[in-house]
Amino acid sequence: MRDIKYYKSRPKIDAHNHLNLGMRYPDFFSWSGTPIPDFPRVMDGLDEMHDVIAKYTRPRCRTAQDVADLIGMSIDAAVADGVTVIEGSIDIGFMVHFEGNVDAFLRMTEDLVKKHSEKTLIRPELGLGKTFDKDKISMWAPELMKSGVFASIDLYGPEIEDGIEEFKYIFDLADKLSLKKRAHVGEFSDARSVRRFVEYFGLDEVQHGIGAAQDDAVLQFLADRKVRCNVCPQSNVMLKSVKSLKEHPIKRMIDAGVPVTVGTDDLLFFDRSVSEQIFDLVSAGVITESDADRILDQAR
Repeated sequence: MRDIKYYKSRPKIDAHNHLNLGMRYPDFFSWSGTPIPDFPRVMDGLDEMHDVIAKYTRPRCRTAQDVADLIGMSIDAAVADGVTVIEGSIDIGFMVHFEGNVDAFLRMTEDLVKKHSEKTLIRPELGLGKTFDKDKISMWAPELMKSGVFASIDLYGPEIEDGIEEFKYIFDLADKLSLKKRAHVGEFSDARSVRRFVEYFGLDEVQHGIGAAQDDAVLQFLADRKVRCNVCPQSNVMLKSVKSLKEHPIKRMIDAGVPVTVGTDDLLFFDRSVSEQIFDLVSAGVITESDADRILDQAR
């Protein structure tokens, strides 16, 4: 069987990486001086994870330089894993640390892309939280999207349909600007919700999407439309959306013809790189080495 070195040596994409939380815990602790009790650990879903963010990580990010430091650490962690393409999310909420200065926010993003360009290709993504101030989103998002700096958008937060109509104009604009359209759905929600989000927003890709494995028709729908799912197995296990790695539905998705990548989601919380997760999946007999190669071949 291939060892972990093989997977680290292969070019790969991380298409599901929240860049403010994409570093290893020792690096975060060394930078922040903020210990997080009993960490990393299995958590009771998104509520507990958001509680940790509110108590320990968000308060430590106070300045524009802090934002750049966090993203830089996350990029370094991906590079150390041999990631050659990072499609990483930068949350629009961090605009508050730039006092709403769009140009300064864009300069930071461009500087980070340029700084790391010899080691990895970074395609920045504009992250939009459903619970963030919608007036600020409407004020900042269109200008940021039109800048040409961001390659995609991603909507995340509670995986519910209530209120999604408030973000439709953002996805319509993304379509006009030829930005890749993504949203978080199907980690805790069902197959019907995955299809609903894809159809309503015209999604190109789904972040997570494992709920689709509950319904063969939805898997066929995703396969026919070539909607890629950027799956994060370690996140799913540690947030208890699946009971164990052995029971993860990624193989069912692959066999149905759904394009799949493996992403870190939040390396700080889940502590498994892309290479490590693929190695874990093969070692546990969840996927085959041939499946692993198909996942790795998504690095483009």
